[in-house]
Amino acid sequence: MTNREIENAFPNLADSGYEITSQSSDDYNCIAWAVGITGQRWDYDSPRSYWPPSLPHNQEVETLMRLFAGQGYTVCDDDAKEPGYEKIAIYAFAGTFFHVAKQLQDGRWTSKLGSREDITHPTPASLAGGTYGSVHCIMRRPIP
Repeated sequence: MTNREIENAFPNLADSGYEITSQSSDDYNCIAWAVGITGQRWDYDSPRSYWPPSLPHNQEVETLMRLFAGQGYTVCDDDAKEPGYEKIAIYAFAGTFFHVAKQLQDGRWTSKLGSREDITHPTPASLAGGTYGSVHCIMRRPIP
């Protein structure tokens, strides 16, 4: 994707100081990226992808929250950097999840844009209002 294509899909990114940090790859998606996996997609509706067997195969935001709860995450109040914790932002529209971003150690955020590039962006709000809807919740877990 070019910068212009990214900014068209995510209008809040323009002039935010975001960076493209990888080349396109279909090897993983935003859910796998947030979990820390780059060699496998995590997707509820693809037979070639991993999906936890205990979860329903749907795109309901509650299902994705359960996935991350199974990874040790709990809902928290805000997206501020907290020493000793890592955070994710779940994006949704009308109860349907579309994206997950994760916070980096320096407080910025990173996103895998589908099968496209990874980007680093300043806040979860940088992606809100575009293709992925808005931030539904922030979750955190102690850094392992």
